[in-house]
Amino acid sequence: MKVLRIIVKDLKIVLSDRQALIITLLMPLVLMTILSMALKGSFMSSDDTGMEKIPVALVKQYDKGADSEIFVKTLEERLKINISGDEVNPEEMFFDDFLGNPEVSKLIDYRVEEENRAKDLLNEGEISAIIILPDKYIYDMKISLLTPFRNNADLKVLTHPDRPVAGEIVTSLMEAYTNTMSSVIIGKNVLIESASANDIGGDGFDNIDEIMEGMADLVAGTNVNIDNVTVEGRRSIKSSEYYAAAMMTMFLLFAAGQGGRMLLEEKDNQTYQRMVIADISKTHILAGKFIVIFLIASLQIFIMLAYSHFALKVKWGNMIPILVLSTASAFSVAGLGIFIASLTYRAGNYRLANAFENVIIQVMAFVGGSFFPIDVMPEVIRRMSFISLNGVALKAYLKIIVGYNLADILKHVSILAITGILLTLIGVVIFNKGVSENA
Repeated sequence: MKVLRIIVKDLKIVLSDRQALIITLLMPLVLMTILSMALKGSFMSSDDTGMEKIPVALVKQYDKGADSEIFVKTLEERLKINISGDEVNPEEMFFDDFLGNPEVSKLIDYRVEEENRAKDLLNEGEISAIIILPDKYIYDMKISLLTPFRNNADLKVLTHPDRPVAGEIVTSLMEAYTNTMSSVIIGKNVLIESASANDIGGDGFDNIDEIMEGMADLVAGTNVNIDNVTVEGRRSIKSSEYYAAAMMTMFLLFAAGQGGRMLLEEKDNQTYQRMVIADISKTHILAGKFIVIFLIASLQIFIMLAYSHFALKVKWGNMIPILVLSTASAFSVAGLGIFIASLTYRAGNYRLANAFENVIIQVMAFVGGSFFPIDVMPEVIRRMSFISLNGVALKAYLKIIVGYNLADILKHVSILAITGILLTLIGVVIFNKGVSENA
């Protein structure tokens, strides 16, 4: 009953603070809306040169020797044309001319792997995408490049849903490649049709290597298909979904900052002394503050989940893991709030609480991925992301959005819960020492 009175009193004070309500409830809604719209389809500026290379695996499903033999046999038997096809090397075009291009090599770091191994690396997070060169790729490309006919080469890009930005970049690069190759094919067909119209006949193939070299500089539309897929059972993250989760987890920290002032405010307003006289124990006081911060964080989560779902059309996925994760997130924030409140009380001033709100939260937000997706950040920052509560919560929310279930986020839930418990216990010890020193 004593704890309940403390909770009701503190909630009335919090809900009457308009400035605090704007920061904790209104501001995140505004920011998630602006960021979702402004960065729709892209999380990063195209002129950002500070990004590390994207690790990519290349899978060769074709047999180069067999494809070349089939090509020569096809031309000799069906078209009665005797050429080796050595004038054009599609593999060299892709690996040396395209991937070896200085601009492309700045963006991706590739390695050739077997298909099963590549998928394992993708699922483990060792790479960000897989580029699959399909069966009979060499044969189909030679047919398209050296004959009047055109065979589709269905190049596939397999991306990881946890790294949407890297996936978009790799896909865009593959589109650039296929656009270039398509322009070559179109130009070649124009020349072959011109040769046929002027009755040049088979002699039109004598200088095919020179023709193809000249055509490679043209730019036109693509006729080679790209199949951009994600890991089976998962989907890619949209900007609205990313920033809804990012802003929500970031502004939960402000609930801890707000709770970090409560104990010292009680002392300054003489209410703490009155509670002690009323035989309200320190345990009851801390329990009341913890529950208040937990309720504030829970209210934030509920409002932001509802707003993003109805206004921004964010699909949060299965609500059971969302509920479990949200409870763990609010619990960890409450523990952080008690820790900050105890330190502030012992210090006897609000400098620590101010520093937390003005500096520490910004650092935690940056390291945790609330401003920029973690997968485009330098490696050192990616390794530091686990130290921020918002970073742990953000990763888990994004996993649920792309299709992971409760079992897949239990590690994140455990980290949040354990952190909340540890911070609360440390806060209790600090508060008790602070009371003893001030007694």
